[in-house]
Amino acid sequence: MSAISDTFRKIIERHPDRIVHWRTVRGPQGTHCEIPENLNIKIKEYLRSKKILSLYSHQHQALNILAEGKNLLLGTDTGSGKTLIYNIFSWNRLLARSGRTALYIFPTKALAQNQAKILEEFPLTAEIYDGDTTGQERRRIKSRPPHILITNPDMLHFGILPHHERWASFLKGLTCVVVDEAHTYRGIFGSHVAHVLRRLRRLCEFYGSSPQFILSSATARNGKEFASQLTGLCFEEVNSTGSPGSEKHFIFWDCGENSPYGEALSLAREIIGNGLKTIIFTQSRRSTELLTLWLSQKMADEAKISPYRAGYLAEVRRSIEAELFSGELDGIISTSALELGIDVGALDCCILFGFPGSIMSTRQRIGRVGRSGKDGLVVYIPLENQMDKFFLNHPDEFFDREPESLVVNPENEIIAEQQIRCACAELPLSEADAAIYGQSFREVIKKPGFYLCADGARYSLLAPPPHGDMNLRGIGRQWRIIDRVTGVELGMMDETRVFTDCHPGAVYLHRMRKYQVTSLNMEKTEIAVEEFHGDYFTVANWREEIYLLEKCRQYPQGSVQIGEGPVRVTMQVTGYERKRESDRSLISTEFVSLPEQTYQTQAIFIAIPEVLSERIRKRFDFPGTLHAVEHLIIGVMPLEVFCDRWDIGGYSFVFHPQTETATIFIYDGYPGGAGIVKTCFPQMVDIFKLACETVSLCKCENGCPSCIQSPKCGNGNKPLDKRGAEFLLRTMLE
Repeated sequence: MSAISDTFRKIIERHPDRIVHWRTVRGPQGTHCEIPENLNIKIKEYLRSKKILSLYSHQHQALNILAEGKNLLLGTDTGSGKTLIYNIFSWNRLLARSGRTALYIFPTKALAQNQAKILEEFPLTAEIYDGDTTGQERRRIKSRPPHILITNPDMLHFGILPHHERWASFLKGLTCVVVDEAHTYRGIFGSHVAHVLRRLRRLCEFYGSSPQFILSSATARNGKEFASQLTGLCFEEVNSTGSPGSEKHFIFWDCGENSPYGEALSLAREIIGNGLKTIIFTQSRRSTELLTLWLSQKMADEAKISPYRAGYLAEVRRSIEAELFSGELDGIISTSALELGIDVGALDCCILFGFPGSIMSTRQRIGRVGRSGKDGLVVYIPLENQMDKFFLNHPDEFFDREPESLVVNPENEIIAEQQIRCACAELPLSEADAAIYGQSFREVIKKPGFYLCADGARYSLLAPPPHGDMNLRGIGRQWRIIDRVTGVELGMMDETRVFTDCHPGAVYLHRMRKYQVTSLNMEKTEIAVEEFHGDYFTVANWREEIYLLEKCRQYPQGSVQIGEGPVRVTMQVTGYERKRESDRSLISTEFVSLPEQTYQTQAIFIAIPEVLSERIRKRFDFPGTLHAVEHLIIGVMPLEVFCDRWDIGGYSFVFHPQTETATIFIYDGYPGGAGIVKTCFPQMVDIFKLACETVSLCKCENGCPSCIQSPKCGNGNKPLDKRGAEFLLRTMLE
């Protein structure tokens, strides 16, 4: 019996009251095909040197599609050999004719580093060109471009495309563009990347090249549609895997009345103590820091534990990655930052501390273990929220549920204007570009800064190039977090999260240390913090106003009216709660004075007619009913669309002056919209069913975090009425 199987058996024997479901999943045997004859002899020799005498069936199918000159979406499982497909194809293309080049785009620098190590074995040049590349190295790479350039969307946006004249030879020979982990380009980030890829295609056409695109992604419900939205091109898709799979043991853990944190710490200590290299995936930066702090204290010198998340400086991330790849770490606690396709070495166990938010992310995370033919152990520990308890009660859904849809919104007006200005700064725009940008094109070129060239057919940009003022991974500026005492920069934060996460008085966690925010510098976009030793955490409170901007499309559903359209959201953080870490009890409520944040986005609204409102008022708390339904809908929406509940906002009104009745609003939590609402609008009946099932199956009496309470509520989860919410949802489904 393997160490993993033995640990799996011991856990079941020691904790029978905690384990509500266990399952062993055996991977497929795998299907093999011969290596294609059309590959260059050097590639065949390389494969033989690696003892690769055949390919998996999906690899063979993918190479045949690429040989026909088509764009390809690879949507097979993690660890199925997708990297080998695009490496073989690129290498074969580059060997066929001198002067050809390839571009590899990765969402993170860690993935780029991982790929560069693989390409070291190939007899061609490959270079990383990203934010960590020194000035001297950049000049060298530009003067003599490699066969394969490895970069990320950010560097492509502001370091390559604006200076395309210096990359003319590279772009002229560009034959292949690989976009790895394409499913990460969703929401606001994906909407920016969609424009960056269109700008790349414009410049390739200008220099006379027309590269094939290969997108590697987790399996999605709408893979081909998403690939087309992201690039503006047509794709063939390969999503069935011919590679063999390892055996994985799954345990579903019911914490009962105990804290999920305490249960996770005890179980992690037991698993790591049995010699299994373990990764714990969390749902937030705060959870990552707290679990690492407490587990390190519990295990003392027994094991080496480290956190990993976005927001760390580059040198910190590289150091942690080096320890992880070398096997020095016994345990690592990470946000989604490590769920991508990095081969992180000999990991044995994956603990999911909370449902990852989507089936897609779940498969990515559990794919970090059980690689290279090794068995793997997966433990699912649900947190106290709707989705987590849904999967604890429906384990078959965890294994069999179809992946979510991927959403991207290139039509976001704010992003479209910024990106079209960038495109115009790179090359003058013409009517031909309307085919690329659609309606956005004609609306944007009417705005100040554009002028018609002397030829009367092209538009140029009068204003300075806007590339450096943009943040691809959000809307708004990046704020620096500075230690007020030492002056050291600790990390960065998106502007959209500053007032809720780093308001004055907020407790901020960084690498197992606590800091308290002392002040915000609006002009310099800096957050000043100082080390903090208190035993509480903070939760922001805020108020919202929502204004419908135009008549919306709508339809009747049950006893209510459902609509969708543009809204203006005004949000203001008004204060925060201080809560004890030990039991989450309220210590005090504090007030802060911060400016309003106003933006336009897309919203779904549910208008409740007066007749139904009166029925609810007679039996339930009416504001609490609306508020609880709002929480339930937001909580289950990620089951239909690949997003995070933090990407979605909501507010309920007992009377809204524009709808002239009680109304619940659910909206995209980003200026301009991220595409979530538009995707969910046709699926609202399914979302209502999931919300209704969630509240009706919850065993609590008056509502809890597993059903109607929300960790992101700006009103401190008051008022809420569980029975009223169930009644309203059932009425909506009649």
